[in-house]
Amino acid sequence: MFNDLSIEVNGLNKTFRLYHKPADRLRELLFRRSFHKEFKALEDISFFVSRGESLGIIGDNGAGKSTLLKILAGTLTPTSGSVRVDGRAAALLELGAGFHPEFTGRQNIYLNASLMGLTEAEIKEREQDIIEFSELGKFIDQPVKTYSSGMYLRLAFSIATSVDPEILIIDEALSVGDQYFQQKCIKRMASFKERKKTIVFCSHSMYLVQELCNQALWLNNGRLEAHGDSATVVGAYLTFQENRAQGLVVDQGVENGAGIARKPSLPEIIVQEVLVLDSSGKEITRIEQFQEVTVRVKTRRPGPPLEGHLAVGILRPDGQLVFGTTTKEAGLEPIIFSGEQITELRIPSMPLLYGCYQIKALATDVVGLICYSEKSTEELTFHCERPELGVFWIDHHWKVPGDRQASASLPA
Repeated sequence: MFNDLSIEVNGLNKTFRLYHKPADRLRELLFRRSFHKEFKALEDISFFVSRGESLGIIGDNGAGKSTLLKILAGTLTPTSGSVRVDGRAAALLELGAGFHPEFTGRQNIYLNASLMGLTEAEIKEREQDIIEFSELGKFIDQPVKTYSSGMYLRLAFSIATSVDPEILIIDEALSVGDQYFQQKCIKRMASFKERKKTIVFCSHSMYLVQELCNQALWLNNGRLEAHGDSATVVGAYLTFQENRAQGLVVDQGVENGAGIARKPSLPEIIVQEVLVLDSSGKEITRIEQFQEVTVRVKTRRPGPPLEGHLAVGILRPDGQLVFGTTTKEAGLEPIIFSGEQITELRIPSMPLLYGCYQIKALATDVVGLICYSEKSTEELTFHCERPELGVFWIDHHWKVPGDRQASASLPA
């Protein structure tokens, strides 16, 4: 089973019990009465991160960012709701978390990496790379209790990124490092992004969020305020901060009359994967002219069955639509989306000339006006041996003076 989601969070809630004094925990057990107050750190959070995407989490101090990252990393459990993380995850949360203060830096490499699932042989293979990236030199054989916060960061980041995780989760720990090592960390995170690794990154640097992340999620008092492309969400957050500075925000909410609507984070229907297959069912990225291809679209409906339609389009690199079709325009009844499903579009002959294109699939409502989710293939190369110009091939016949004729027809 193929799945294109690295992280899926649905209806997440996290409530902490706050006790006035430690003895109240025991009193609560003995007297069967409540001696605590409840604090909702996260309330009804839903979102997903596709494989290879980067998500930036922003918000004020106390908004619930660190709590969310700890739940994603598995160090905290949710009070209710579901969280699914698919793939080996490495997390850099609180500095020193997972380190034994009496152990040396080298010993903590083995301790931390083993907790992330690596064997001793795998750790030994990566040990020198970790030490070199951290640039701790002779301090690697000193107890970490003697390390500064910056040295903690160097070692923790080096371990987290050297175990080759599929998902990298980073809290605001980078802020304690010196500028040189911060830049070094950012370059490695950028290389992770280029290698299609999933990154979840929490930061107060709006510049870094926009540079490193495709998507951003804004938490406000434990609730999801906005979720979408990073530029839009960061812009909304900065506008909120400006309005608050001018006294236009009441009770940490959004400005009255000009608020940002909360965007539903988990689409009604999710397009998980789009593949192009040849006539034998093998995935391809190079397509010969007039070749038969099948576009396979995998969708997922998180909730109860829902009716909708699918659309498939072929696009040039500049985004210009070359061809598009929908199940609605084809005269089909609405698809009943339920759980994970496969829908296929067969194209008996692909008439495009040479060039690079992408194929995009969209899930819409029954009317075709609301786009729930979309997904594109990687770049596809169309190969053509014919000399014609343009985008696609048309059957044509020449007749020139002297009764000379030339035809160009489809191959038999």
